[in-house]
Amino acid sequence: MAGAPGPAGAPQAWTSFNDILFDFDKSNVRSSEMPKVDKLVQYMKDNPNHEIGLDGYADPRGTPPYNQRLSQRRVEAVKAALVGAGVSGGRIRTGAFGETRPKCTQSSETCWQQDRRVEVLVRPAN
Repeated sequence: MAGAPGPAGAPQAWTSFNDILFDFDKSNVRSSEMPKVDKLVQYMKDNPNHEIGLDGYADPRGTPPYNQRLSQRRVEAVKAALVGAGVSGGRIRTGAFGETRPKCTQSSETCWQQDRRVEVLVRPAN
């Protein structure tokens, strides 16, 4: 005999995938980063009940409004690559944060490269 259903579980947390990195002042997905896109496409094909979160960022060397737009263009470029490879746009959530959430705070190219990114997150769709 089955009992009453329990309370609904907590929403599924996002799991970090690979960040996709960008060149300075660029929003095109560079060829060296395409294997990460391909891996994500395969993951989504293998997990049809999952969704993707794409969060775009920029390093601090532009104005805040410019960096906000640049981070949005980066997110759009990654989304376009995913959709072009067969991932439904309805399974992709996006956000753009400009320079507001740096991974590194040193003034060096190595540090800035970490901030020129689109963070990729995945989770089961709710």
